[in-house]
Amino acid sequence: MLGEFSNMDNGTLKGHMIQLHNLEIGYRSASGNVKAVFGPVNIAVNAAEMIGIIGRNGIGKSTLLRTIAGLQPQLHGKVFLDGVENTKIQPNDMAKLVSYVSTESAGMHFLRVNELVAMGRFPYTGWLGRLDHTDLRFIKEAAELTGITPLMNKSMLELSDGERQKVMIARALAQDTPIIILDEPTAFLDLPARYDIMRILNNSTLQYNKTILFTTHDLAIAMDIADKLWVMVQGTLHEGAPEDLLIKKVFRKLFLNSPVEFDIKTSAFRFRRDLKNVVLIRGEKKFRPLTKKAMERIGFLPVDKGSGTFEIVIHNLKNSPVWQLINDETDRNFDSIYTLTSFLKKMY
Repeated sequence: MLGEFSNMDNGTLKGHMIQLHNLEIGYRSASGNVKAVFGPVNIAVNAAEMIGIIGRNGIGKSTLLRTIAGLQPQLHGKVFLDGVENTKIQPNDMAKLVSYVSTESAGMHFLRVNELVAMGRFPYTGWLGRLDHTDLRFIKEAAELTGITPLMNKSMLELSDGERQKVMIARALAQDTPIIILDEPTAFLDLPARYDIMRILNNSTLQYNKTILFTTHDLAIAMDIADKLWVMVQGTLHEGAPEDLLIKKVFRKLFLNSPVEFDIKTSAFRFRRDLKNVVLIRGEKKFRPLTKKAMERIGFLPVDKGSGTFEIVIHNLKNSPVWQLINDETDRNFDSIYTLTSFLKKMY
């Protein structure tokens, strides 16, 4: 079926797995009222690309994903999936083309893991649900890729949030679709679990040429792993490699009128701070970045040259750092950043 899709030409750019043409997304009420959320959008996605979608709450990220996946109709424009307009794809064919993973698993908690992963094969087994050797192979490979093989006989109720999310992704992989769409796949997970989930998704693009779209609020992880980011700001979708968007200062638009800013040097979030007193930092180079970060946290502007309100010299004594504080009133050593910053907060 995918071969048939790929050979069709409906006026779209050939070679694109997803193409959005003048797409406007939103909702129509039963009374006929229209609530537009975002658009128009004109954008294309190549096969085997990993696209992270970034934007503030309420901007329309989930609505965009649901529209692309065919779970809700667009207001205007068209969505092409592997060259075919999504409104012309039959439901069973759509299930062989796109798998969708949300943060919700309602009604699935009482299933066993192997049963839930096997549900990914429903486009191929029909209502009887009989699994043949091919189905079992896809289920086994999906479990191995996501690392859930030891969990296959457990109930979903026995799993952690991270394990449940891996199971949902395994189901999508067992579905064997060229496109996988995920809404907040790392929501509610701790940091190691977030990276583990994104590693699994990245491996699926590298090993199995999957095209992946995912929404996230974790900009640092998205920048570390996505081929492209879609940044949704005030009705406009900015796209590009994370580095291109940094160069164009697109991320600044996300944090207008916000106490948070994105630091292009560290690719991380930080609070906006009014740094007044200057501190000169010298000495052991490998401890300077952490020392600078600590100084900024308590309101000082660290510099490598010139002069400052005071000076910190970092010494390395038997592989243990010592921070020497020098100003007009004192010359004192500290054996940790905590003791140094505590002293400075009281002194200034």
